[in-house]
Amino acid sequence: MRAVIGTVFCCGLLAASASAQSVGSEPSPAEVFASHQGVRTAWSNEFARWEQDGTRLVLTAVVLEDSARKLPGVKVDLSTENAKEQVYLDEQATERTRLALMEISDAVALVGMPGPNGCMGAKEFSCKYDWPWNKYHELNVSFCGDSKNGVLVLHGRGRPASFGFPGKSPTVLAEVLATAMQKLNQH
Repeated sequence: MRAVIGTVFCCGLLAASASAQSVGSEPSPAEVFASHQGVRTAWSNEFARWEQDGTRLVLTAVVLEDSARKLPGVKVDLSTENAKEQVYLDEQATERTRLALMEISDAVALVGMPGPNGCMGAKEFSCKYDWPWNKYHELNVSFCGDSKNGVLVLHGRGRPASFGFPGKSPTVLAEVLATAMQKLNQH
């Protein structure tokens, strides 16, 4: 099990203090494509909406296209009263995120909850590794707390805002992302 145990803010603080080519400093390939002139949403399907204590997550399966190509993926919208975040994940990033969520779930099953002041993440979300995708603004996830107060914490890589969902588990989000991929494959 190669889970990373640390605080939620590890990567956020490192990203804030690092150079211009730091963690989350570049838009993801899906985000770049979505922002191009002439790109439109050919198909979309909202497949999950969580609202808890003023925090919202909306997950939408999307197929973006222009005259030359189609890009299937997932759009992640996170918001609170004071912060908003939008992340685009292509199919590869969605699958990587889903597998990382399962890694966190497996680690919790193996070693238990991180504890009241701790968080658990997956190696794919760690800023300690020089992953090619670390430079991209994608979704990072941590699972924090103990068995009575577990919180799934989501944030855009390289961004300071975090969005907590008490009582939600990494397994639930992994299953939701698997559903999105099924919807995309059917379309």
